[in-house]
Amino acid sequence: MTKKVTVYTLSTCPVCKKVKKFLEENGISYTLIEVDTLDGSEQWAATRELAKHNPQASYPTTVVEDVISGYDIDALRGKLQ
Repeated sequence: MTKKVTVYTLSTCPVCKKVKKFLEENGISYTLIEVDTLDGSEQWAATRELAKHNPQASYPTTVVEDVISGYDIDALRGKLQ
């Protein structure tokens, strides 16, 4: 069963890059939403959607049929197994 993975990031965030690298190295397909590269209304909508999953709206936020904020590899591995 493939789980839906969505990652909210900022293009300049080094921790965001670690999460993306982890997912890519492990062959995990994901939807990337790079919030700071979106246009005004898209950015507002993405930030609002992010806040539904992570009220702190911090980056990175990975949603794997659940929410994982920050670079928590153990949590990511647990959700992706």
